[in-house]
Amino acid sequence: MSILRGKFARIVGPLAAAALVSVFTSPAASAANSAETVNCYGMSGCVTGIRAATHTGYDRLVFDLTTSTQIFSTSTNTTGDFSGPSGQTQYLTVKGASYLFVTLEPSYPGSGAVLDKTLDLPTIKGVQSTYYHAARTGFGISLGPSTRYNVFTLTAPNRVVVDVYR
Repeated sequence: MSILRGKFARIVGPLAAAALVSVFTSPAASAANSAETVNCYGMSGCVTGIRAATHTGYDRLVFDLTTSTQIFSTSTNTTGDFSGPSGQTQYLTVKGASYLFVTLEPSYPGSGAVLDKTLDLPTIKGVQSTYYHAARTGFGISLGPSTRYNVFTLTAPNRVVVDVYR
């Protein structure tokens, strides 16, 4: 029995010490993760983040969601104006040659999620949250010279994808 205990101590001891060292030497990583925590308060269709990337022939903007949602509407204009929560005309802050507006339903902005971004992609210049009301969240996307786009949903993980073609 004591031989087994000795072998066990020689194996488990170093593993436990390594685990303790890794826990205490990585506070920066846990601080970074906690700063990016998004709280959805149990709501379905919560927008947890936005990411974008350029690809051959198009740029892609992705809205990450907790559950599936629907694209309620899309529209475009050349002025960047939209009707804000107060009903007054407002303008997107990132300038573009044209603008695409997407409304998601059901959708809620996650608390702590970064939903407004300036981007330096060939066709997508920025994205901005325009409103949230009655389980609908609106976004305005500032575009470069191109206005050809495709908006669709994907699952596993749940997301709404906007492809803007060059």
